[in-house]
Amino acid sequence: MLAVPERRWPFSGASLSRAGVAFAALALCAICWAWSLGTAAHLRHGASVGPLFAMWAVMMAGMMIPPELPALVRLRPSQAALFACGYLAPWIAFSLAAAAGHAALHGAGLLDHDMALMGHAAAAAVLAVAGICQLCPFKRWCLLRCRGAVAMPPTLSSSLRAGLASVASCGVLMLVLFASGVMNVAAMVALTLLLVLERVLPARVPVSAAAGVALLACAVWLAAA
Repeated sequence: MLAVPERRWPFSGASLSRAGVAFAALALCAICWAWSLGTAAHLRHGASVGPLFAMWAVMMAGMMIPPELPALVRLRPSQAALFACGYLAPWIAFSLAAAAGHAALHGAGLLDHDMALMGHAAAAAVLAVAGICQLCPFKRWCLLRCRGAVAMPPTLSSSLRAGLASVASCGVLMLVLFASGVMNVAAMVALTLLLVLERVLPARVPVSAAAGVALLACAVWLAAA
């Protein structure tokens, strides 16, 4: 009798697992972006800290998951979920602080209809601080910590440390949204792309420094205007 060759499934369990993690992460990002943009229209005329906190938390999740996608797809689904929860926890805390500041600025009449700081001087100051932070050695140290965290077996503590390093590295950068308009889609896309490039490109590529110079140039331009 002729031997019938065994038919093999073209996809391994590992590849299916990675595809599932990637699909779940991208779906979560899409939901976060859609929810954030849909909710922003209802918050332009001001809101309490609670709704603003929800907006900031969902927005941060949508912006911070894409940089971690290359790391997440290397993990099993349970590990990826654990890492994502621990990593996003510090960003949830950051969102609460950002929402409190947002509410205070709106209450003081310092935000316009697009939820951006009124006056070029205030916006220029935010951009200048963000640019200086991008050029500081502390930024590079935090970014290296973020890169190294995914090399270790994911635990809740290591995920939390990675999230804290990410907030320390990029928290001030997120405040650029107060200069551009908190829900400015172009600014959100640009910042997310910058975060992705900072994480996936080799450390020798000066992405952070180039972004810092660009932010400082924008600050000078606004101040002059």
